Amino acid sequence: MKFRRPLMCAIVLSTSLTTPLALAQTAQIHHEVSLGISDIKDADDKFLGVGYRYYFDTVNMATQPWAISPYLQRANNASVNYFAIDDLNSINIDGEWFYSDTLIVRGRYGRISDERNLSDVTQQRVGISLSTFANDHWEYGAGIDLFDIEEAFYVYDDPITRYKADDNELSFSIFARYTSFGGTAKSFTPGWDIAMKGTHFDDEFSIEIDADYYLKPNWSVGVAALYENHDGYSSENLIELGTNYWFNPYSSLRFGLGYDTDDGDLGSITLLGTFRF
Repeated sequence: MKFRRPLMCAIVLSTSLTTPLALAQTAQIHHEVSLGISDIKDADDKFLGVGYRYYFDTVNMATQPWAISPYLQRANNASVNYFAIDDLNSINIDGEWFYSDTLIVRGRYGRISDERNLSDVTQQRVGISLSTFANDHWEYGAGIDLFDIEEAFYVYDDPITRYKADDNELSFSIFARYTSFGGTAKSFTPGWDIAMKGTHFDDEFSIEIDADYYLKPNWSVGVAALYENHDGYSSENLIELGTNYWFNPYSSLRFGLGYDTDDGDLGSITLLGTFRF
């Protein structure tokens, strides 16, 4: 049995909405708290998530798109996220360090446990990614993750007897990100923020694309697409349309609906709020 990642949830948590531009120009941010309620894959999988991120560098909410201002300003940060889906619990710790435009280092640790009546599965992950900026608009890089997967299965008529298994696996990924906004923009012009990632993990190959178009500094609409190919037995395709709106530089709401193109039904629902201060 292989432990599957929760689909699209790890889209987990980040943003805020609009007030006058003068307020945005004076807003300086160090903290970000995110809360999310969502259905993952189907309406029976309830999702509740909470996250906190600290920016070691002051983030100035000015003429850039507010949601991605920390990224455009190369703000070093660390975060911790927790979410739960039925019997599944997950915690993730991430860090992001920008060494000028030459090197970006991202480290992460994650632990997911799924405890049920007849089985316990725990997956731990440690990973690192290295990337660089080709210019003000393009970033590209690669990453590696080590997974430790422990599984325990109980015999149905004897809850004491159990079978245990422990396995280690590596995941490799390549990624790129394009933004039409430069880090030193003096005025806002509508544009794109597009992230692309390919990952190979065990017998699974996946491609993820997340594209957002910013009509205003505080408002974007976008599409996220996920394709997973599992050698020998199945594939999975999901497309989610969504919008992200910041009421002011300190609070935002993100909403999205996903469609499972293989099953032909609702694939995901996203409702995420973020608060900065």
